[in-house]
Amino acid sequence: MTPHPDLGPLIGSWRLVSVRATYADTGEQVATFGAAPVGRVILTPAGRIMFLITKSNRRVPENDAERAVLFNETIAYSGTVRLSGPGEFTTTVELSLFPEEIGTEKRRLFTIEGDRLTIRRPAQTSRVSQGRVAESVLIWEREQAD
Repeated sequence: MTPHPDLGPLIGSWRLVSVRATYADTGEQVATFGAAPVGRVILTPAGRIMFLITKSNRRVPENDAERAVLFNETIAYSGTVRLSGPGEFTTTVELSLFPEEIGTEKRRLFTIEGDRLTIRRPAQTSRVSQGRVAESVLIWEREQAD
Protein backbone atom coordinates (compact mmCIF):
# COMPACT_ATOMS: atom_id res chain seq x y z
CA MET A 1 0.00 0.00 0.00
CA THR A 2 1.29 3.47 -0.85
CA PRO A 3 1.31 5.75 2.18
CA HIS A 4 -0.49 9.06 2.19
CA PRO A 5 2.17 11.61 1.12
CA ASP A 6 1.79 13.61 4.35
CA LEU A 7 1.91 10.47 6.51
CA GLY A 8 5.22 9.42 4.94
CA PRO A 9 7.54 11.32 7.32
CA LEU A 10 5.92 9.58 10.32
CA ILE A 11 6.44 6.06 8.97
CA GLY A 12 9.01 4.00 10.86
CA SER A 13 10.04 3.15 14.38
CA TRP A 14 10.59 5.87 16.97
CA ARG A 15 12.27 5.53 20.41
CA LEU A 16 10.89 7.51 23.33
CA VAL A 17 13.17 10.19 24.80
CA SER A 18 10.88 11.99 27.24
CA VAL A 19 7.31 12.49 28.43
CA ARG A 20 6.31 15.70 30.22
CA ALA A 21 2.87 16.68 31.43
CA THR A 22 1.79 20.21 32.34
CA TYR A 23 -1.18 20.35 34.71
CA ALA A 24 -3.82 22.93 33.79
CA ASP A 25 -4.75 23.77 37.38
CA THR A 26 -1.24 24.61 38.65
CA GLY A 27 1.08 24.83 35.63
CA GLU A 28 3.24 22.19 37.34
CA GLN A 29 5.38 20.14 34.94
CA VAL A 30 6.03 16.47 35.68
CA ALA A 31 8.08 13.75 33.97
CA THR A 32 5.10 11.36 33.99
CA PHE A 33 7.12 8.24 33.20
CA GLY A 34 10.29 9.25 35.06
CA ALA A 35 13.58 10.70 33.90
CA ALA A 36 14.32 7.90 31.42
CA PRO A 37 11.05 6.47 30.06
CA VAL A 38 11.08 3.49 27.72
CA GLY A 39 8.83 3.34 24.70
CA ARG A 40 8.29 2.85 21.02
CA VAL A 41 5.83 4.13 18.49
CA ILE A 42 5.76 2.25 15.19
CA LEU A 43 3.84 3.48 12.16
CA THR A 44 3.52 1.33 9.03
CA PRO A 45 2.96 2.45 5.43
CA ALA A 46 -0.47 0.75 5.61
CA GLY A 47 -1.57 3.29 8.25
CA ARG A 48 -1.27 1.16 11.40
CA ILE A 49 0.22 2.56 14.57
CA MET A 50 1.32 1.02 17.87
CA PHE A 51 2.36 2.74 21.11
CA LEU A 52 4.08 1.12 24.11
CA ILE A 53 5.34 3.32 26.96
CA THR A 54 6.61 2.40 30.45
CA LYS A 55 8.94 3.68 33.14
CA SER A 56 12.52 2.44 32.85
CA ASN A 57 13.03 1.44 36.49
CA ARG A 58 10.34 -1.25 36.63
CA ARG A 59 10.82 -4.17 39.00
CA VAL A 60 9.20 -7.58 39.02
CA PRO A 61 6.09 -7.16 41.21
CA GLU A 62 5.91 -9.10 44.46
CA ASN A 63 2.16 -8.73 45.03
CA ASP A 64 -1.08 -7.65 43.36
CA ALA A 65 -0.77 -4.03 44.54
CA GLU A 66 2.65 -3.68 42.87
CA ARG A 67 1.31 -5.42 39.75
CA ALA A 68 -1.58 -2.92 39.59
CA VAL A 69 0.87 -0.01 39.75
CA LEU A 70 2.85 -1.43 36.81
CA PHE A 71 -0.37 -1.96 34.88
CA ASN A 72 -1.53 1.63 35.46
CA GLU A 73 1.88 3.08 34.59
CA THR A 74 1.86 1.54 31.10
CA ILE A 75 0.44 2.88 27.86
CA ALA A 76 -0.17 0.25 25.20
CA TYR A 77 -2.52 0.59 22.25
CA SER A 78 -2.70 0.02 18.52
CA GLY A 79 -5.00 0.90 15.68
CA THR A 80 -5.36 2.70 12.39
CA VAL A 81 -4.06 6.21 11.95
CA ARG A 82 -5.10 8.99 9.62
CA LEU A 83 -4.08 12.58 9.14
CA SER A 84 -6.85 14.77 10.49
CA GLY A 85 -5.29 18.14 9.67
CA PRO A 86 -1.91 19.79 9.18
CA GLY A 87 0.40 18.49 11.91
CA GLU A 88 -2.39 16.36 13.38
CA PHE A 89 -3.20 12.66 13.34
CA THR A 90 -6.01 10.60 14.83
CA THR A 91 -5.72 6.98 15.92
CA THR A 92 -8.81 4.77 15.97
CA VAL A 93 -7.97 2.34 18.79
CA GLU A 94 -8.46 -1.35 17.91
CA LEU A 95 -6.38 -2.97 20.68
CA SER A 96 -5.54 -1.57 24.10
CA LEU A 97 -4.28 -2.59 27.52
CA PHE A 98 -7.49 -0.92 28.73
CA PRO A 99 -10.64 -2.30 27.06
CA GLU A 100 -12.57 0.95 27.55
CA GLU A 101 -10.24 2.61 25.00
CA ILE A 102 -11.19 0.21 22.18
CA GLY A 103 -13.21 2.03 19.54
CA THR A 104 -12.20 5.49 20.79
CA GLU A 105 -10.23 8.04 18.82
CA LYS A 106 -7.06 9.68 20.06
CA ARG A 107 -6.19 13.02 18.46
CA ARG A 108 -2.54 14.08 18.58
CA LEU A 109 -0.60 17.07 17.27
CA PHE A 110 2.88 16.49 15.89
CA THR A 111 5.98 18.12 14.46
CA ILE A 112 9.06 16.52 12.94
CA GLU A 113 12.46 18.19 12.93
CA GLY A 114 15.15 15.99 11.41
CA ASP A 115 15.05 12.68 13.29
CA ARG A 116 13.04 14.09 16.20
CA LEU A 117 9.27 13.68 16.49
CA THR A 118 7.27 15.70 19.02
CA ILE A 119 3.76 14.50 19.80
CA ARG A 120 1.43 16.70 21.86
CA ARG A 121 -1.60 15.28 23.61
CA PRO A 122 -4.13 18.12 23.99
CA ALA A 123 -5.19 19.00 27.54
CA GLN A 124 -7.44 16.28 28.95
CA THR A 125 -7.79 13.96 31.92
CA SER A 126 -6.17 10.53 31.99
CA ARG A 127 -5.41 7.74 34.42
CA VAL A 128 -1.69 8.62 34.19
CA SER A 129 -2.48 12.19 35.36
CA GLN A 130 -4.76 10.68 38.03
CA GLY A 131 -7.83 12.46 36.70
CA ARG A 132 -6.24 15.92 36.54
CA VAL A 133 -6.35 17.89 33.28
CA ALA A 134 -2.92 17.90 31.67
CA GLU A 135 -1.28 18.48 28.31
CA SER A 136 1.50 16.00 27.52
CA VAL A 137 4.51 16.38 25.26
CA LEU A 138 6.30 13.23 24.10
CA ILE A 139 9.68 13.46 22.37
CA TRP A 140 10.81 10.60 20.11
CA GLU A 141 13.94 9.86 18.05
CA ARG A 142 13.79 7.98 14.77
CA GLU A 143 15.39 4.54 14.96
CA GLN A 144 17.68 3.83 12.04
CA ALA A 145 17.44 0.50 10.20
CA ASP A 146 20.60 -1.59 10.52
